[in-house]
Amino acid sequence: MSGVNRYLEEYEKYKHIQLETDIVYNKKSRTSERMVILEINNDEDKAQVKNLRTENIQYKTLHWCRKNLIKE
Repeated sequence: MSGVNRYLEEYEKYKHIQLETDIVYNKKSRTSERMVILEINNDEDKAQVKNLRTENIQYKTLHWCRKNLIKE
């Protein structure tokens, strides 16, 4: 399976997950890491997320958020 096919399959798997701002999420890989989505930009398919432990603000793709964040 090529990388493009794998990505499309994964995208289909997670595309139904609704993301919301100002809600605390846990990272799947490290449940001790808590993050909040500050802003969602659907035009650019990006979200501004803040790590609550480190206070770092990053931009992540919506696909990354859907795949790696779970609501508390």
